[in-house]
Amino acid sequence: MYRRMIMSRIKPAFIPTPRVVTSPVQVATFLGRSEEWFRQRRERLEADGFPRKDRLLDGWDLDAINAWLDKRAGLGQHLSPESTINPCDEVFGIG
Repeated sequence: MYRRMIMSRIKPAFIPTPRVVTSPVQVATFLGRSEEWFRQRRERLEADGFPRKDRLLDGWDLDAINAWLDKRAGLGQHLSPESTINPCDEVFGIG
């Protein structure tokens, strides 16, 4: 008796990009620095607003680190509430 083999489609594996990293070496790598550099400057970074390690998740939120970097670089500060209005709103009389 022969078994009929049905090949199922191969599904791509879902590999999420982690938002939270759990080790100082991962944070340092994300910043493009060495683990030693991060360990030596961690207290100073946190005093300057760098996100602290989340106790519940036992790690650092990469989005929070990115937001901190953006703030330090002055990104987004040039936007006022008026500049976030869609220019099409005026054309179409919206708002």
